Amino acid sequence: MRGEGSLRVFAAPREHPARDDAASSPETDRSTAYCVGSQSLPREPLSLDLRSLADQAAADASQQLVFQSEAMNRVVDQARDFARSSAAVLLTGESGTGKELIAHLIHQGSPRSTGRYVRVNCAALSESLMESELFGHERGAFTGAVDQREGRFEWADGGTLLLDEIGEIPPRLQAKLLRVLEEEEFQRVGGNATLRANARIIATTNRDLLKEVREGGFRADLYHRLNVLQIELPALRDRRDDVLPLAAFFLGRFRHEARRRVNDFDTAARQALNDYDWPGNVRQLRNTIHRACVLATHETVQRDDLPDLVPESARVSDSPPLLEMSLEDIERWVILKNLRRFGGNKTAAAAHLG
Repeated sequence: MRGEGSLRVFAAPREHPARDDAASSPETDRSTAYCVGSQSLPREPLSLDLRSLADQAAADASQQLVFQSEAMNRVVDQARDFARSSAAVLLTGESGTGKELIAHLIHQGSPRSTGRYVRVNCAALSESLMESELFGHERGAFTGAVDQREGRFEWADGGTLLLDEIGEIPPRLQAKLLRVLEEEEFQRVGGNATLRANARIIATTNRDLLKEVREGGFRADLYHRLNVLQIELPALRDRRDDVLPLAAFFLGRFRHEARRRVNDFDTAARQALNDYDWPGNVRQLRNTIHRACVLATHETVQRDDLPDLVPESARVSDSPPLLEMSLEDIERWVILKNLRRFGGNKTAAAAHLG
């Protein structure tokens, strides 16, 4: 039995690393997911306060889910139930909600966990490249095809294939993909030999695929083949109980990377974090805390260290346009700000910054 509101920490072990496509974009990189730790998957929640969670994040940086909301409890319980099956799973939800981390959790809890976990970022590939990535190609199939190459379906045989942003697959490839899912057969680009592959399919999308089916942009038969089981990930604004635990986790991670002494959020900062709607979800929260670790000039993150969340009228006049600055520029600004604070005393400023 788990207590209401208790903090749950689930790890995704990495005994069999995922194989990612080379064309992964920064926007869809797994490092944007809320993850840390590499223990075996616990059956019961762990009770951690925010500061101990930050300490754990600082100590380990593998993959782990951190949450305490009932909405995410339902998602994880569904994922664990679905993991026992080999049926296709469709993960839906806004960008930045952690769909790929749930996909990895399903794979690790499945009978296929000893097989490969292969990811294809459909949004990062052109139509011609996507076909080659999925199905492979024969030597000479097109200009630049100097060698025979296996596709992702072959790599994932016996394991799990994650089709990230499935809504980006063009209509011509939708038909070929459907055949593979139905018959487990395909040909490489430029080849005649029929190959077989048995992979468990998990697809993700931030689009309304059912609406696209009605409008003719996505095949109805492919949609139904992918949507055997579905999990909808809630937006961060719909699970506000997770905001502070996630913020504490990211604080621990980034203060460790930046070698900063920041160890908590003051009351105003916590209120600002809780009140914000987070249109970019967990990915935006991650980047906000990363920036705050660089900006902070005290041992606690203050509201002024969260300029994106502060109304324009409440911002200090000497704050630079942070959204237009690189982290390197922000770091330089923080150093200069601290030098001014300590009257140009480099030793005192350096000691304060750690």
